[in-house]
Parts: sequence; C-alpha cells; structure tokens
Amino acid sequence: MSGHVELAADGANLNIRFPYRPDLVDVVKSLPSRRWDPKDKVWRVPATDVEKVYAVFSRHLFEFAPEVSALLAGTLRPAAAAPARRKPKLANLPLGDVDGDATSVPPAAGAAPTTAPALTVSQLNEVVRDGLKKLFPAAFWVVGEVVDFDKGAGKPYRFFKLVEKSASGDAAEASVEIAMFSDTVQRLLPALARHEPPLTLRDGLEIRALVRVDLYAKTGRFQLQVQDIDPSFTLGKLALTREQVLRELAQAGLAQRNRSLGFPVPALRIGVLTSPEADGWNDFRRHLEESGCGFDITLVPVKVQGADLKPTMLAGLRWFAERADDFDVLCIVRGGGSRTDLAWFDDREVAFAVARHPLKVVVGIGHQRDQSVLDLIAHSEKTPTAVAQLLVHGVEDARADVRERAERLLAAVAVRIADAGDALARCARDVLRAAVERLHGARVDLAGAGRRLLAGTALRLQREGAELRAAGVRATRGAERRIERAQARLEQQATRHRLLDPRRVLARGFALVRDAQGQVVPGAAALQAGAAIEVCFRDGRAAARVDAVRKDEP
Repeated sequence: MSGHVELAADGANLNIRFPYRPDLVDVVKSLPSRRWDPKDKVWRVPATDVEKVYAVFSRHLFEFAPEVSALLAGTLRPAAAAPARRKPKLANLPLGDVDGDATSVPPAAGAAPTTAPALTVSQLNEVVRDGLKKLFPAAFWVVGEVVDFDKGAGKPYRFFKLVEKSASGDAAEASVEIAMFSDTVQRLLPALARHEPPLTLRDGLEIRALVRVDLYAKTGRFQLQVQDIDPSFTLGKLALTREQVLRELAQAGLAQRNRSLGFPVPALRIGVLTSPEADGWNDFRRHLEESGCGFDITLVPVKVQGADLKPTMLAGLRWFAERADDFDVLCIVRGGGSRTDLAWFDDREVAFAVARHPLKVVVGIGHQRDQSVLDLIAHSEKTPTAVAQLLVHGVEDARADVRERAERLLAAVAVRIADAGDALARCARDVLRAAVERLHGARVDLAGAGRRLLAGTALRLQREGAELRAAGVRATRGAERRIERAQARLEQQATRHRLLDPRRVLARGFALVRDAQGQVVPGAAALQAGAAIEVCFRDGRAAARVDAVRKDEP
C-alpha cells in the first residue's frame, strides 16, 4: 500500500496521506483543486473530485476508506464546502457611541463622571446585535451536535442547542443557542423528510447548518438563526459511524457470528423486542396468529427510537440471552422511518450485544432502501411482516419436509416389505423342499424301523405270552386256594350270624326294648320313670311307658 485516501471530518473534502515520495507529490499536484494542509500534514481535494482521485491513485495501490467507496457508488454524497471566513476584528466594534460613529474609552477608576449619556440595557443589546451583524453580514455554515431539539416536538418553532463535543465524545466543549422560527420549520423539516434518503432532525445528530448570527435584544441572548441544513453532511457522518462500528465488529471477529447461526427447524418459540404500540408489532403478531402454525410469542417491550432505545434494547437482549434455552429465535422489529431513525440501530453496544447473542437474531425494522448495522450483522428482512412470513415459511417448509420424508420412508418401507416378502417366500419354498426331503428320508427310516419293531414285538409277545400263561396258571391255582379259604370263613360267619340273630333270640321267648329314638335299651339304668318305650316280640311290637325303674344288685 502506497498511501491512504479518506473522507475529511467536514464531509466536503478528501484527505490524501502518503509517506514523502517526489513522484507521488507530482501526481497529487496534477489535481487542479488540491491544497496542502501544513497543520495536519495532509493533501486535501474536494470530495466532488472523488472519481478523479480514485482514477489517479488506484494505479498507485492506495487504500480507500469505506466512505470513499460509498461516494464512488453514489450511496453517500459530499457535503457542501463551507465558505472561507475571516477572523472577526473585535477592535472595530463600536464601544460607546450609540450611532457607532465614535469610540470612547471608559474613564479610569476614581475619575470624575463625564457628561456622556448612559446606555439603557436595550440600547446596549441593540448595539451589540448591530456589531455582530456587521462582523457576520452573511450566513455561514456551522457544525455541531443537536441537543434539546426533541423537547419542542409539536411546536411551530424550535429552540435548541448545537454542541461541540470533546475528542472523547463524553463532554461538551462549547455550545450555542439555535433558533428555528415557524416559517423555517414549515419549509425546512418537510424538505429534509423529502430528501433521498429522508432525514429527520433529532437529538444526538451532528448537523451542518447554514445560520445567521443574532442577538435577542430583549433578553440579551446570543443565538444563531437556522437558514438551511445540509442533509448530506449528517448522512455522511452517520455512514462514517456505521462503517466504524462495522470495522470494530470485523476486527473482533463478530461481524458474521450471529448471521452464521442456523435457524432451528421449526422455529416456534419466538422472542420479540419492539414497542407494543408500534404498528409493525401488530402486523407481525397478526400474521403469525393467522398462520395457524402454533407459535409461542414472548414480547419484551423496548423503545425503538430515541435516547431510550439503547438502555431498553440492551436490557431486552440481556433478558433473552439469560433464557436462551427457552426460545428458538429472537426478532427485533419496528415500523418504517427516516434514515436518522434507522441510525439508532447503529449503536456500538447494541451491535456488539446482537453479534454475541446466543439466539439467532432476525431484524425487520421497516426500511426498504437503507441498512443499519443490525441489518448487516444479523438476518435481515425489510419489514416486520416479512419477518413473520419468514417464520411462517420456515414452519411450512419444515412441515413439507417432514411430509416428504414420511412419503419417502413409506415408499422405502414398502420396498423393504416387498423384498422381505419375496425372501420369505423363497425361504418357505426352500423349507418345504427340505421338509419333503427330510420326510421322505424319515419315511424310509420309519419303514425299516417298523419292520424291526414288528419282528421284535412278535418275539417279545411270544415270550410275554409264555410268561403270561405261566402266570395265569399260577394265578388260577392261587385264586382257587383263596376262594376255598374264603368259603370256609364265610360259612363260619354265616353260622355265627345265624346263632346271634335277634330274631332267633326273640323266637325263644325273649323281648327287645327300644327307647323313643328307636335305640336298643341295654339295661334298666338307661330308663327313667315316665319314659316311653317300645317292646319288640317275636310276632309284633307294643308301646309302653315306664312306671318305675328298679335296679338289681350285682
């Protein structure tokens, strides 16, 4: 690299830097509008000559800053050059005469009072105002950061401040009161809104304003009256800020980190950072609800513009990061707006928080032409509705993919089943064939075994028949002896039974006594007086009652 070309802070010039080389000095001197700045040791060329500068120095391998590339591409326009101003000579201001024709010196301390008339406060303020107008007879450009502009929202006029910040950007080095009267407001603000790209004034913007010096005589307040505002300067500063943040992200290796995260399939648990009053949120939610995909939506309200955007957005990003396992994707959405509204999303801390976020971040902040830092480091859609459509299409694609996979699986299973059926049929035929062969072999073996069994059985039957006949003879003889012994015992029992038969006893004149239950009464001791008894004789029975019982002595 031989040198470096960058856009100057005023947005109207290009700074050309390179180590001293006579040939490069001759090259830069070939540019008709170049000038040497001995203080900063840099060559300056009007930004309108960016194409000439690129054509000349690209051949010498110079490095061009991103904002210079934006000028070449037409996405950034150079600011108008500020007119040269001479340093005002305060010695020429009238100090005593109201008409401004004479200069008087105030008397020394303790001197006698003069007869010159004293000035009223209003006269003094008018003299100072006239002196300022003589010092600054024409309008000139001034650069500063807008402060307190938003406080006058809705009023026909605007009073605010332009502030010069320190090099660190934390403290104000100087400030001046700005007045924008109603005719200027009605003319200038709509013109800025119609600018391409549109510009909306707000606090925190650095602007380049065409102003006239004024002093309000009634209060002695020094102020600048705005005549015009250069939108290209502000948009160029915003582009520079955005490019700086993108460079820092790239140096930290975070420029594509979140963008490279994959989408969960399907993404149904949706986290949202937006304002609940925004139309973009209503469109986003309605589209998801009407899809019928069963999204689980969690909204964390944040500010989507203004000074409160940064703290609320950081808090919301932190809240979702702590609960990353409960969500599939995080959406940052808002409705449309101007380029300066978009600049709120170029904040460095917000950009780093999004780049490091564990969830896939989808941005839809409603800008059709411009892109914020968040659009470049996360997945970007143009509008909240486009973000909702992306989520719905993701679910529908996942559903179609599952359906397609199921159909392919069904077809593969059918093929596998058909193949398995064919294999099973072949196996069944093989089994049947083997079974027939085995049965045939078994039948042959069985016939031989049958013949052997038949021969063995006949032999066994012969032996068993002989043994059985011998056993039959033995059994017959034993049975006969057992029968003979049994007949002898039976005759003995018959004789005893005949001798002991009660009827034979009764036939000899004895009687048998039974009690009321029909039991035989063995003796007198078993009877009681008055008991009913039955007396059995040889030829009949008689019912009787015991009058008295008398027991014989042994």
